[in-house]
Amino acid sequence: MVRLPLFLCLLFLFLASSLSAQESYREFERGLNLSESQRAQAWAIKRKYIGAWRALTVASMMRRFELRMLDPARPDQREQAERLQRDLVQIEFARRRLFHQYRREVSSLFTEEQRGRFHRFVEQENRRAMHPVGPFDPPPRRRFYER
Repeated sequence: MVRLPLFLCLLFLFLASSLSAQESYREFERGLNLSESQRAQAWAIKRKYIGAWRALTVASMMRRFELRMLDPARPDQREQAERLQRDLVQIEFARRRLFHQYRREVSSLFTEEQRGRFHRFVEQENRRAMHPVGPFDPPPRRRFYER
């Protein structure tokens, strides 16, 4: 009974953070001064990947939720926790592959100057995601066994 409200809260937090990331990307994209042709092609590429990206994100959220519901003190749940950890690693690899494919396709549309700005933006966003700053940022994730 408690799981559903907790899952809904996690889903809301995910959607709120993804909306702010989308806004920063939109602002960046406006600054690239894309032609109408480039914009249309970039949108088509984005549509091509977004369904798979969302499916992987939801799968990852569900595995994390399942993992958090396990009791680390119970030896009978250790095997299930290890399976969930492996699933999470595989999902993350799939997300990275998908993102790199998307990045290659989109950057092929750009001029050399636009491509450089795009790669710098992506690297900056990656660094920001890896190193949160501020007093209210979540602590780094821990493995099941470190709890």
